[in-house]
Amino acid sequence: MRTLVTGATGFIGGRLVSAFRERGDEVRALVRDPARAQSLAQQGVELATGDVENADSLAAAVEGVDRVCHCAAIVSDWMSPAVIRRVNVEGTRRLLDASAAAGVSRLIYLSSLAVLGSMHHNGTDESAPYHETGDAYSDSKIESERLVRGFAERGDVATVIVRPGFVYGPGDRLVLPRLIQSLVDGQFTYVGSGDKVLNIVYIDDVVQAVLLADEHGAPGAAYNVTDGTQTTLREFVTFAAEYLGLPPPKRSIPPAVAWALCYGLEGFAKLTRAKEAPRLNRGRMKFLYYNQHYSIDKAKRELGYQPRFDYREGLPLALDWLREADLLPESVPVAARG
Repeated sequence: MRTLVTGATGFIGGRLVSAFRERGDEVRALVRDPARAQSLAQQGVELATGDVENADSLAAAVEGVDRVCHCAAIVSDWMSPAVIRRVNVEGTRRLLDASAAAGVSRLIYLSSLAVLGSMHHNGTDESAPYHETGDAYSDSKIESERLVRGFAERGDVATVIVRPGFVYGPGDRLVLPRLIQSLVDGQFTYVGSGDKVLNIVYIDDVVQAVLLADEHGAPGAAYNVTDGTQTTLREFVTFAAEYLGLPPPKRSIPPAVAWALCYGLEGFAKLTRAKEAPRLNRGRMKFLYYNQHYSIDKAKRELGYQPRFDYREGLPLALDWLREADLLPESVPVAARG
C-alpha cells in the first residue's frame, strides 16, 4: 500500500510517517523544501515536492497513492485569517479534488476538537454541532470538516476525521517548551482554581487512533481523541514542574480579571500590528479557563481505540526528549537537564 502524508515534517505528521512505514506501507511525503526533509529521505520515504496551495503539485503527489493522511495545516491564534483559510480550507479542498481524481480509496483528515467551540465541555461527543467562534483557526477546521464530509457523502473519497485534543510527546518543539519557559520565568498563572479538565492526548495514542480510523473508520465519520482521563490543568502543570525540579506555580487570577486582560492585550496588539500573539489571548484562555472534557466512547466502540498513556506516563517521555534534544531552558536545574 502506498500512503501519502501531508505535513510530514511536523510533530504529528512525522510520527505518522514512521507508523505507516512500520505498518509496511510505502510512504510518500508532501514537502515544500526537500532539503529540509532529508531525514525522511534517509528513512526511505519518497519526497514529493509541493504544497497544498499548488494544485499541480498535489495531482503529482497523489498519483498512484492508495491512502492519504492529511496533517498539513496552519495552527495559529494570531496569523492572518485569510492566510489560515487559504491553507487550511482551500488547501484541503485541492487535496480532496486531487485525491478523488486519482482514485485514492481513503483519506484520513487530522482535525481538532476546536471545531466544537470555545466553551465548557463536560463529556461532549461527536453528535454536538459545530460551534463557530470567530477564531480563524477553529473556524477553518470546521469549514474543512464540512468539505471532507461532503466528499464522503458523495462517494468521491472515503474520508474519515480524527479530532485530537492537545497533543504532547517527544518531538513537540512548541507547546511544552513554551509552558516550561513560563514555569522557569515564574510567569505561569492559573485562571481561577486551575482545576479545569484538559483534553490531552499523547502522540502515540494519536497515531494509534489514525491507524485504527484508516482500518475501521466509517466514511464521513468523526472521532474525538483524548487520553480518556479527566486530568486537571493543575495536575498536569504541577507534575511537569516537579519532574524538572521547578517550584509548582501557585499564582492565580479571577476569570473576570483574566478576560479583561485578554481583550485589552489583544486589542493593543492589533492596534500596534504586533507580529506575535500577546501573552494572554482567547486561544490561550481555552487552555487556561475552559473545561475541556470530551467523550471518546465512539472511538472506543467503533475503532477499538484504547489510550495507553496518561500524563504520568507520557510527560516524562516528552520532557526527557526535550532534555536530550537540548531544548530545555538553561535555568532548569542541572539534574533535570541531565
